[in-house]
Amino acid sequence: MRIKFSPAHAAVFVLLFAGSSFAASPSVILNGDAHVGEQAVLSVEASQIPSGGSVIWSVIPTAGRNPARFSVRAGGRECAFTPLDTEPVRVVAEFADRNGDVLSTAEKLVVPKEFMIDISVVVDRPVTLWDSSSRSDYALSPDVLMANTPVRLRASLNPPFRGQHSFTWDADAATAIMSQDNNDIFIRRGSVGASEVTVTAFNSQGVRLGTGDSIVSITLPVSTYEESAMEREAWQDWQKAQALWESKNYAEAVDTAQKAVNLSPRDTEIADGLRAMSANFARCNKALKLREDAAKFDGERRFDDALKNLRIAQVIWPIDDGERIIKSAEEKVDRQRKLQQEANWLRDTASAYDNENMYEDALEYYAKSIAVMSSDAVADRMERIRNRLTLIADADRYAGEGSALEREGKLQEAMNHYVASVRSNPDATLRQHIEELQSVISRRERQANALNREGDDLMRRNQNQEALKRFTESVNVWPTDRARQRLQQLNRVKLPPDTVIRGPEDFGIGTRTDAQKIIQEADGLYANGDIDQAAELYRKAQSIAPSDEMRRWVARLDAVLKERDAVNAANRQISEANALFRAGKTKEALELYRDSLKTHRNPEIESFIRRQSGK
Repeated sequence: MRIKFSPAHAAVFVLLFAGSSFAASPSVILNGDAHVGEQAVLSVEASQIPSGGSVIWSVIPTAGRNPARFSVRAGGRECAFTPLDTEPVRVVAEFADRNGDVLSTAEKLVVPKEFMIDISVVVDRPVTLWDSSSRSDYALSPDVLMANTPVRLRASLNPPFRGQHSFTWDADAATAIMSQDNNDIFIRRGSVGASEVTVTAFNSQGVRLGTGDSIVSITLPVSTYEESAMEREAWQDWQKAQALWESKNYAEAVDTAQKAVNLSPRDTEIADGLRAMSANFARCNKALKLREDAAKFDGERRFDDALKNLRIAQVIWPIDDGERIIKSAEEKVDRQRKLQQEANWLRDTASAYDNENMYEDALEYYAKSIAVMSSDAVADRMERIRNRLTLIADADRYAGEGSALEREGKLQEAMNHYVASVRSNPDATLRQHIEELQSVISRRERQANALNREGDDLMRRNQNQEALKRFTESVNVWPTDRARQRLQQLNRVKLPPDTVIRGPEDFGIGTRTDAQKIIQEADGLYANGDIDQAAELYRKAQSIAPSDEMRRWVARLDAVLKERDAVNAANRQISEANALFRAGKTKEALELYRDSLKTHRNPEIESFIRRQSGK
């Protein structure tokens, strides 16, 4: 390739080189080393250029790639081109006069070379291991690299490249390229060994500038670092465990110490410390459980048990305010004993009332006992008494209602209420009354049926008035549908006004209430002096509800009536005897006086007879 200056250039060179003298044996000078991909600059001395002349440059490759272009500068004194490979390039400079005639020639064989590429390991922070003997970290030499950890490599051109360039990296099969940032790369090798790394540099036009390689030694296994890290963490956890223990966070301290032992099982200092800490923690836990139980017992007012636990806990694991807590528990025990005595006395009093069925008083004293000292047993007993009182009240209500119904003659309804009363509060007397009432009802039903049969028989014989009387009495004794139907059939039949309709008592059927009504009526007659009628009613009451008391009373009245009848009969005889005696019929009169004594003894008559007999 030749470049020849035009007349314009020649004019410039004339200006530049006017007055210059042409030097003999001209030469071409290479400014610095020539490197592939970087511009090489050659020049000639100005003194070598003929006055008013010029330089014609030629760049001629010997075997390699022809440079894409070259340039001339500095008024023709310099020639610049970029080698594309390491093959030699011949650069020729022809010196011509102002007429263009070549006066001399000079050349330079340029042998380009590739850049050297330096590969260095970039260590931001050296690997730090733990010294378990001194309990401190120490840094390894920066050239100690760890397996399975990113290693940063940096490539640099030597000499430095003037211009933009890039790097392409490669590594052996055992080495992984993690990331690349032009001249920096991060590699990782899974195990110790040598990593072979190569790098190639290119300029911005893709021309290879050079290639470099390096062997990076990975000498530190990951296990060594990890074990060191665990030993460091173990010691830090042990120090934390000790601090937690001092602050009385015992459970967390033991957990942290156990974590430390798990990280570094061979550290005897930590292992021994954990054993001692665990033993103390077991004692602490035992004492803590005793104190927790004591608090529970205290809440349940079991102060003796609470005090016992607190004393044992203070022996096993003393605490600062343990003695103060024990003293407070002792005071509670003393107070409880006094209260217990008072509560026992009140409970015993309540129990006495309870045994006597004096439930209201029992409740009062049970309540006083609980107010002094609570007791589930006493509370349960009070609840049972309240339930009992409720049942008794219900029973009394049912019994009262039953009594009212019985007085109204509603025996079946009365009996139902009595049964409800006995269910609420068993009562032997009322149960016996129920049985008696049931017997009365059964007897009334039988008597009513008998009257119905008599009425039916009378109707068949057309004795309707008598039949009407029987059916009416049947309804009085015990109402039945059959009797009501017959009364409906005989509704036009009239009974004589003086007809006496018999009731249950006339058949000796009645309840104690019926008997009591009859007795009340008899008492009224007796009070008015109508002993005969009273005695008749008393006998009727006795037949309905027999009792020893009424039997004795009826017997007494019968004796009185018999005495009265005897006196009246004797008095009638005495009156007749008096008439005979006044008539002078002494013998007949005395005979009649003697007959009166047979009817009823009379001391005055006896004395009179003796006087008359002595004359």
